[in-house]
Amino acid sequence: MRRSSTVGTVYEFDPKTSVAVISRDHFGDIQSDELFTILGQSGVIILRGCINTVEEFSAFVKKHSSRLSLDPARSMVGGAAQLVDAGTHAVGLHCENGNSPFWPDLTWFYCHRAPTQGSQTTICNGADVYWHLSEGCRNFFADAPIRYRRRVAGDKWRRLVCHYRPDINNPSLVSFHDLLKLTQHDPHTTITHDAESDDIHYAYVVSAIQTSSFSALPAFANSILGPSYNYEKPIIDMADGREIPEAYLDEIETITQAHTHPIGWQDHDIAMIDNRRVMHGREEILDMNRQIFNALSYR
Repeated sequence: MRRSSTVGTVYEFDPKTSVAVISRDHFGDIQSDELFTILGQSGVIILRGCINTVEEFSAFVKKHSSRLSLDPARSMVGGAAQLVDAGTHAVGLHCENGNSPFWPDLTWFYCHRAPTQGSQTTICNGADVYWHLSEGCRNFFADAPIRYRRRVAGDKWRRLVCHYRPDINNPSLVSFHDLLKLTQHDPHTTITHDAESDDIHYAYVVSAIQTSSFSALPAFANSILGPSYNYEKPIIDMADGREIPEAYLDEIETITQAHTHPIGWQDHDIAMIDNRRVMHGREEILDMNRQIFNALSYR
């Protein structure tokens, strides 16, 4: 770890994991612009032992965000936080909601009770992955976008609309047109509605290589390897219908594993993650008493 205070806030920086750690002693009245500057340098910030309750976590996220997002399959706690409760299996690397048009800038985690064994949240800096991919693999994804296709049940997409439209507080009042308005008829997103089942089917086209608003670094940051615990598993291919070559998928698996690190939770930590640069996942949960909450937001 090396010490830095280039933005006025003292923090430790680990060049191996690209994590910046801010201790409780330097937490104080840290401002959003300081956090964003540090995040641009590191991709991940750990605020060590700085928050004691879910309510404090939600308030902190709101303070440093322009607006909130959510996973409509999870219940909300404290106005911004959602309990991370997707089973006990290991979870593949992904950008939160990165397989949908509702891709937030920031992923936050709050560890209320740290695991005593395993069960760690993992992180993988896509900027590092980008430069370690073979030239052929990197160019393949630079030349053409990928596509996610998936079905989403009516209760989930209606709840999402209610979140973004506070003037509609009853999911039964949500219309398919309300959902289309949220996407602003994005040319990269196609959505159809099955009136009989109330399911929607969407296709979302996006580059596998991202450049976030916090950093100018190109990053291999996406949800190609990601989970589908609460949703139907998406079909992932290229926007033109080609399949992603197995050789490139194997390469991605190998290189991301080499650049994946556990966060190393301690009680009352916050993790702030650049969600368009750093992918995250989870080890298999071995400690059932661990308690971690998640929040999603925009800069």
